[in-house]
Amino acid sequence: MTVLVPLEQWNAIKFGGRYTLKTLRVWARNGYIKPPAQKVGRDWLVQSDAIFQKPQKPVVIPNNVNFEISPVDPLVLAILNK
Repeated sequence: MTVLVPLEQWNAIKFGGRYTLKTLRVWARNGYIKPPAQKVGRDWLVQSDAIFQKPQKPVVIPNNVNFEISPVDPLVLAILNK
């Protein structure tokens, strides 16, 4: 079983104290720490072996994409059949 430690202690262990408490709280609140941090009262606790997982950018599909277009354009077929 892993031990729950305060964010400040986890920061010292993982990053040598590089990040501010404000940054660590944002990470905890937004779910960037895996396994997720737990809020106990005013404090955030994380597992001592937790990792920071950089957030992934969501894939955005433009609204004007027409999925009903045939995979092969008739003009392309005409050129290939010459």
